[in-house]
Formats: sequence, C-alpha cells, structure tokens
Amino acid sequence: MEWRLQRSGGDYLIHDEALERAPEPWMFEPGGLRQRGYCAGEVHTGRGRVLFCDPPIPGSGGQWVLRHYLRGGSVARILGDRYLWTGLKRSRPWREFMLTHTMRDEGLPVPRPVAARLTRHGLYWRADLITQRVPDALSLHQRLREGSVGAADWHRVGAVIRRFHDAGYCHADLNSRNILIDICDRVWLIDWDRGCWRAQGAWTRRNLERLRRDLEKRRRLHDQWQYADPDFERLLQGYADPRSASPPDGPDD
Repeated sequence: MEWRLQRSGGDYLIHDEALERAPEPWMFEPGGLRQRGYCAGEVHTGRGRVLFCDPPIPGSGGQWVLRHYLRGGSVARILGDRYLWTGLKRSRPWREFMLTHTMRDEGLPVPRPVAARLTRHGLYWRADLITQRVPDALSLHQRLREGSVGAADWHRVGAVIRRFHDAGYCHADLNSRNILIDICDRVWLIDWDRGCWRAQGAWTRRNLERLRRDLEKRRRLHDQWQYADPDFERLLQGYADPRSASPPDGPDD
C-alpha cells in the first residue's frame, strides 16, 4: 500500500494512493456524509461514535469507518477534542495511520487505513481518521452479549494476539470492543490509537491482563454476558500455542 501527504495551510491530509482522488473536507464530516446519502449507520463508543458510510470515492473497497479523535478523562472538560501541536509526525492520526499501514503490509489483521485529516489552529489540532470497515464482523463484546463465542473462537483470539505481540505491536486499549470476529471466523484488532511497536518485555503480559480486566468488568455490568473464567484459559492456550488446532466447540460451549 502506498500513501500520499498533502498540506494546505493548517490542514494536513494523508490518504491511500489507491483512491481515485484525494478525499474532500465534507467526507470527514458526519453531516456532509448524511446530507449526500452516504451514511450507512453509526455506533456509539465510550468516548463518542463511529460512522459507517458507503465510500464516496472509488478505490478503497468496502464501507468506510469515520472516527473523530476525542479526549477522555478530566482533560476533555477543558480541551474537548483539541490536542496540543507538537509536530505532524508526533500527532495521533499520523502515528495511527502509519502504524496500521505498516502492520497491514506485514500481513497482520488490521483494517486498511484510508485517510486521515488533521486541522491545526494555533497551538492545537483536531483530527479524523477513515479506515475500511471489516465486512460481516461483530466485536467480541457484541458476540458475548449474544452468547455466540465458542472454545475455538477464544483459541483463535489468543493466537491472533500472540501474532501481534511476537511482531512487537502493543495495543494501547485491548478490550472486547476492539476485537472483531468476521463471518469466516477470522479475528481482527481495530482502533490502534496510541498503539506502538515495543521490544519484547513484560508489556505483553500486562496487555493480556488488561483484556482480562475488561471482560471481568463487563461481566459485572451486563446481565447478558456469556463469559466465564475458563474462556480466558482457552484464550491463553491459543496464545501459548498459536499453531495448535483450535478445540472443537462442544454442545455446552
């Protein structure tokens, strides 16, 4: 995959060269996409929402996912969606676009980055990211609420996390919402904001513990949450021996 960077004043645009033309500003605006009939749905997340839309430009393949960068915690009450400018290559959209671009080129299951827009106003910037939607996929969170995660799925999730860890990629927010399973039972990791490459170390164990805490937390929050401790043990088995065959899903799984 090749990419291109364009700049106009305080606006920076990074996009996949496979697109027939550069994305226009309205393609990063939910209102503009809705007005022109491209909006195909949206999902609310902990910090905001992501918009699914039909691609306004040929060349990207499949639907787009538009996400606006939002702050969390107490800082959000002061700065909202603004971030301090410290240079383009240190900005979160640049780093996420380039990281997913690199991982995808290495054959890891991440969404294809389509475009990122960063707008600078003085000391601050705001930004949006467009990725290609993984078709026919549900998050692990959704599937657990529907009770459709079997032993083989947990094994595959563990095996895929191991692939990323072996390649040195640390997901900054590994949780059940950022793990997708598609109709062909392939596992994907999405939302790589603040993700990074790291030398091997104790962070891999902490990454897994973060996911375990998320699963246990949501078990306390949701009445419909089909997760038990043995499920995570199956995930760890897949992580420890990713090349082993997935266990069959028995009638009680």
